[in-house]
Amino acid sequence: MSEDNYLNFVGFQCLEHLNHNSIDLYLSTCGIQNCFGGHFFGPGKRDVYILHFISEGKGVFTCGEQTWQLGKGDVFLVKPDTEVYYAADEKNPWSYLWVGFHGLKAASYLSYAGFEGDVLVGKCRDTSLIFTYIQQMIMNRQLTYANELKRQSALLQIFASIIEEYRATLSKDRRYDYPYKIYVEQAVKYIQGNFRKNVRIQDIAMDIGIDRSYLSGIFKEVMKMSPQEYLLHYRVEQAEILLKETDRKIGDIAELVGYADAMTFSKMFKKYKGISPQQYREEQYR
Repeated sequence: MSEDNYLNFVGFQCLEHLNHNSIDLYLSTCGIQNCFGGHFFGPGKRDVYILHFISEGKGVFTCGEQTWQLGKGDVFLVKPDTEVYYAADEKNPWSYLWVGFHGLKAASYLSYAGFEGDVLVGKCRDTSLIFTYIQQMIMNRQLTYANELKRQSALLQIFASIIEEYRATLSKDRRYDYPYKIYVEQAVKYIQGNFRKNVRIQDIAMDIGIDRSYLSGIFKEVMKMSPQEYLLHYRVEQAEILLKETDRKIGDIAELVGYADAMTFSKMFKKYKGISPQQYREEQYR
């Protein structure tokens, strides 16, 4: 990459006019700046999305009829072809990090992080992490395919960080990215794949990546029974198959469907089927 794409002055580092091969999401510019008092941009427009992460100080951001007084830990978004004005405070000017990007999925990724509709301001508690990713972008500025992928990776890490932080602020029913039935389907698959083990609901929730109480609620709503009840039903169903199709001993079948001893298995089987495993097997041969 030409050094014309990299600017480095006291308190200012910037990469711009970056080459890219991706169309879904690509980095156009990034930088780190310690602004002097009163430093401003605009009123003017940008041709890409730009996220600014304020690491120190304060300033003002205006878009349309709205004006925000912002400070450390705030994030503001400049959208393409949208007139904005922003300026550092005279006495306590802000320092910020920025990433400029575009692509077919840029708006979707921003919405996952809470920047949708008229929402242009958010929060970022750990700007040091963003600083690290932008430093990686700047360090890998030479024109190679490997470096382009490294910069792309750093951009995705930034999005992952701010999306995760935003989702954590939502109520439980809005925190998760997928429709709740998808999580129930994954829970069912987990139970079916692990029914021989000592399955606990916290294990299922951890494997899927959702809250235990949220999983319990949506599972019962969809399946009309709790995860534990479904596990017991599924074990009995598997035991029925083995009783019908094999001549294995009852104790062996008990172990194969997740019970340590035949007596506990027999009690559970009778609870659901009304007869013992041995009686069930005998009925199949009448």
